[in-house]
Amino acid sequence: MKEITLRSSWMLFSQLLQYPDATWQETSDDMYVDWCHLIQEENEEVRDTLQTLAGECIASFAGMDAEAITSAYVKTFDFNKKSNLYLTYGQLGEDRERGPALLRLKQLYEEEDMIMDTDELPDFLPLVLEYVAVAEMDRGIGLLVSFRKALEQLKSALDKQNSPYRYVMEAILWILDHSGITEGLIEISAPAACGSMPSAQGCGPMWAAAGYGQVKEGTS
Repeated sequence: MKEITLRSSWMLFSQLLQYPDATWQETSDDMYVDWCHLIQEENEEVRDTLQTLAGECIASFAGMDAEAITSAYVKTFDFNKKSNLYLTYGQLGEDRERGPALLRLKQLYEEEDMIMDTDELPDFLPLVLEYVAVAEMDRGIGLLVSFRKALEQLKSALDKQNSPYRYVMEAILWILDHSGITEGLIEISAPAACGSMPSAQGCGPMWAAAGYGQVKEGTS
């Protein structure tokens, strides 16, 4: 796959999985059209597969009013543990096991001089996808492969709900399947002593600073 296809797709998928506020609802169609133009030179199978899946997600909201769209998002991702967007939860489960993994993700971003202008935890899938969109390509995909279990579980939960967002997850997994990368960038597993750790250790809101998804000025 071409670099522009990968980077623009990760960014589009991030946008589609974010809360559908008024701006999202006003611009989603335009985002999709602009993205289709960006990947126009991709080979036919890749282009058609990704455009179809992303298009199905957006088309599923046609005819729904603003309140119905936002309510569906909240019901799907905020009130259902099996389909929340926090990858360490899907990978590890209990909060006390997630702390070290969240800290490792935070360190990974900081090692590459990435700072996030958000209070979200570093495993929030839309945030991770924004990182992958600007990171070195193999490292970015490798990070997603590290969370393969969580991504597959999320896709399964969305399938059972017949959620429009299942198409986005299918597209993410399709790219991973065709990337040729099978080794995760980091190991996501609970430490042996995790059971005795305080549940708050390593948890809490992610650092916030200007430049969500951007490289800090003055770095090379």
